[in-house]
Amino acid sequence: MANDSEYKLDPGPLESNVLTGQLTHRSQDIWEGNVNMILNTRREDGNFWKLIEKYPIHPRVLEVIRLSGLYGVYKSNRPAIDCSLITALVERWRPETHTFHFRTGEATITLQDVEVLYGLPVNGDPVLGNEMIRTIEDWQNICQRLLGFVPSREDFKTNSIKVAAFNSHMLSQPHLSNMATQDMVNQKARCYMFWMIAGMMMADTSGGYLKLMYLPMLEDVDKIGSYSWGSATLAYLYHFLCKASQSTQNEIAGFLPLLQIWAWERVTVLRPQIVAHRDARTICHVGLPRGPHATRWFAHLSWTNTTKHVLKVYRDALDSMIEDQFIWEPYSDDLIESLPLYCHAGRDIWRVRVPIFCWDVVEVHLPDRVMRQFGLQQAIPTPFPFDSNHFRHDRRGRPNTNWELEHAHWLSFWNQRLQYSCDAPVNNEPLRYDDPYLIWFRRITRLVIGNPNSRPQNQQGYVPNSTAYETMVRHIHSMVDEAKTLGDNPSYEALYMFRKMVRDQGSDCLKYVHEADRVHVSADYRRDVVQPVQLHHPVRRRGKGGVAGRRERAVERAQTHVEIDQATQNVQEALEDDQATSNYNIGSISGGCTHEFTQASNMTYQLSETDIMPYVTPQTLQISSHPSLSSLENVIGNFENVPNFTSSPVPLIIETPDATNNLEDPNHDVDDNDPKDANEGGDTTIQNSEPSRREKRKIKLKPCGTGGHYAIQHVQKKRAKNK
Repeated sequence: MANDSEYKLDPGPLESNVLTGQLTHRSQDIWEGNVNMILNTRREDGNFWKLIEKYPIHPRVLEVIRLSGLYGVYKSNRPAIDCSLITALVERWRPETHTFHFRTGEATITLQDVEVLYGLPVNGDPVLGNEMIRTIEDWQNICQRLLGFVPSREDFKTNSIKVAAFNSHMLSQPHLSNMATQDMVNQKARCYMFWMIAGMMMADTSGGYLKLMYLPMLEDVDKIGSYSWGSATLAYLYHFLCKASQSTQNEIAGFLPLLQIWAWERVTVLRPQIVAHRDARTICHVGLPRGPHATRWFAHLSWTNTTKHVLKVYRDALDSMIEDQFIWEPYSDDLIESLPLYCHAGRDIWRVRVPIFCWDVVEVHLPDRVMRQFGLQQAIPTPFPFDSNHFRHDRRGRPNTNWELEHAHWLSFWNQRLQYSCDAPVNNEPLRYDDPYLIWFRRITRLVIGNPNSRPQNQQGYVPNSTAYETMVRHIHSMVDEAKTLGDNPSYEALYMFRKMVRDQGSDCLKYVHEADRVHVSADYRRDVVQPVQLHHPVRRRGKGGVAGRRERAVERAQTHVEIDQATQNVQEALEDDQATSNYNIGSISGGCTHEFTQASNMTYQLSETDIMPYVTPQTLQISSHPSLSSLENVIGNFENVPNFTSSPVPLIIETPDATNNLEDPNHDVDDNDPKDANEGGDTTIQNSEPSRREKRKIKLKPCGTGGHYAIQHVQKKRAKNK
């Protein structure tokens, strides 16, 4: 009998030589049912956006910010962070590879994403410094010189300053005079830049404080733009992703807007729909460039086709994600060229495989593991000689540390970064399921996160089903693979064993995905054969008096042909045109020749004496006519086009006017045997019920189904209104 490992879902990794920290990863606890929390996101930029929304930044200050390389962060605005989305991404982040492990392969945030989305410079000096021991008085002097104000002693905490003190100072002096000196402009610009760096790009989990170690780096405003702020921001985000991926963590910091917008750009099952762009800060000042690519997400968004703030839905979507749901190249060459220059100035180092730095933080940028994000073929990557527990180190207990000297070993890679650029052949088509890289990847990765076996009995809300689907797929795949090994001429013993495997593993698999009751009934999923005559299509009606409704009901009763309405409309339109040109009063009562005709095998006209009344009353219509049949042909054309009125429930009566110029006598006699009249209309014959009297030809108009009037009145009223 099959054991449990043959039908139960193994989430992986099947080989533990790559993901060596699986036992402490939060995905392990999720599978065991111990951890299902949503991470708290830390950032200190809320008051910053309120401030600049109320008091826009002066153009002179914006120019200094642009030269510093932080202009793109200001232009991109603040998106609302979805903690559940961030948590679902962290569950698939692997510190061993610095990549997200999706079902479709590895993916990560690269230097290309940082520069294209936010315009942060990536090619420059590393963000490192000497962390000297400074007293509160020292920091007060630095704030006075660089920021233009002196915080109180209560606003400091070791080497940090309260965000509230910063906000109070900015609100006390919100405007900058046009007569301000350049030093005053630089001080105001440093206030904004320091808040963006310490409160957004390198936000930590301190809560309400900004690290002052970045402030001395802003002293020389001409040198600020020479730093690689993009690589520092990415390193800091890598650090907190690695740290938050551990099961003991409950919060995350770093530049989370970069993480969320990266996911929106690439994972289609996570992104909302852009309804309309907002107008705030989209108008550029004279001489200043427009914003980076991330500004397109500063818009009114719709979650009609996706969700937000629901961790189970995000996790299930990533567990069942297929190849078409991940965009490997969201930035086309045309899109990159259309962006401002500062969004692609460092494209030469987008694919460098080097360490990246942010003071005490050292992470590694590994684009060779995600070459498909650059449109190149993906091969099995080689490991980078790096400590898998690097994220556990921090600045605590390391005063008076010169981080440039501390990271001297890794700095040599960064200083020669152009030599470590990765390259590969161009990828012209998606990877096949049997590609060597994907075969290798499926054995070393954690394929699914959610566990279908840990589903509570009375679970409320959304119930994930992707792992149950994966279980079924694996079981069916194993049966197909086993059937292939039997060959074309299997033995009875092999067939018996295959039958036993299908029965036992199928029953256990159904039990594993909570469908065990199905084994007690026969698998009857085939539809009974239904003959076409048994199908009754619904009748679409537009109201009981509508044209379509009358036609379809007439067809259902088998009383008329579908073509009668169109043919009748043609006759009525021709009649109206003839009425407009006629010199006779159609409302008067007069005698004349009328002929009632029907069509079976041919057209037969019967003469009868009838009083003709105007069509505006529910009676017949009178039109003086010449006895010649050519007048009827002028109204409805050749008799070959006359519709079949045999089955019509409503006889049509139309008195045709004379089409000739001889109209002196409206009661002009007509010879029944006139060959001209007899041959009008092809096979039509004229029968005289009373040879001594001549009657008018008549066709009854079709009454309207909504009242005591004719359908033609609707047409005439509409035409009169249009005129």
